[in-house]
Amino acid sequence: MAKMRYLLLAVLLVIGSFSSIFAVEETLLDFDQYEAKLESGGSFTKERGDRVLDENLIPQYNITVDDMKIEKWIVELNSSARSVESKIYSMTKSVQTKGLAGSKKRTVLGARVHFPTWAFAAWAKIQPPFEFPAYGKDGQLANVNNGLVKNTGQIYQIAVEVMGKNYNNAFILRLKNEIEEIEEYFMGYLFFQGWRKLIWKNPHYVSNVDLREVIRLPLYPRSIPYKKIDSFVVYRHGDQWGGDFIIYIANVSMAFDQAVLDEESDIDDEALWKIIADQTKLKQERSRKLNAELLDLRMREAAKMHIKHKPGEQKAGEQKAATDNKQKPAGQ
Repeated sequence: MAKMRYLLLAVLLVIGSFSSIFAVEETLLDFDQYEAKLESGGSFTKERGDRVLDENLIPQYNITVDDMKIEKWIVELNSSARSVESKIYSMTKSVQTKGLAGSKKRTVLGARVHFPTWAFAAWAKIQPPFEFPAYGKDGQLANVNNGLVKNTGQIYQIAVEVMGKNYNNAFILRLKNEIEEIEEYFMGYLFFQGWRKLIWKNPHYVSNVDLREVIRLPLYPRSIPYKKIDSFVVYRHGDQWGGDFIIYIANVSMAFDQAVLDEESDIDDEALWKIIADQTKLKQERSRKLNAELLDLRMREAAKMHIKHKPGEQKAGEQKAATDNKQKPAGQ
């Protein structure tokens, strides 16, 4: 009888272990494949388009693949740390590694931040020049695994591979969800040398399904939950080194539970009702107007600049905000 009890207890323990839910892992953003996926993703056009005015007399410009490339990403400091000098010397670059910390060479995002030298706290936000659109014109999720991860339920962990230079600055990942809320994840400090994976683990993740609060999520036409890149933030405490700071970011991955089971429905709701496509068009129209105004202002400013770009070089007006950021003043 005692043996039977022990056997029954062992069986229950095994069943309980199989009752736990293990998250799936996907790539949120990999800079080694980022620009190639921009070309093939279809969310961004290759041509800017002519300066045609819409019914509100707003220019209709397209956000192109070139607008979203790594070298167009923006480094923006907080208002008290922002100066002409910080704008000039803060920038991003597409960097090719030597392949020493892996099996092959790869492309990563490199960022230079020019912090103030005085003893006050400051932060810098590294972000794409334009927001990643969550949906394409067809109403389907866009930029999947290239800035966005779909069907995200409870997050198990997030990992960011970065290169440190022994600066004790904090590193934060900012994501945006399907209801436009910003979520911040403190990844750790950059007080190390070389490549390292900074990992945030959800302290509230419950692995045993029997102990979870189980709910039913409404489906169509509710948007499928997703997370997309908003920005990376580097926070410098007032007692840390100021001046130039360099960081390299390779990739971001996320382990999470699926919000809904990926099952094929007997009826294609979106093809029939097009509710998400209609909602997406309204948001895209608002974004298009804002982006078109910004692009128009940049190109007008470029036309007025004393420094002209040579033929074959990128037009300053099509660069990120404050396009003279990358150019040193004369005599420096």
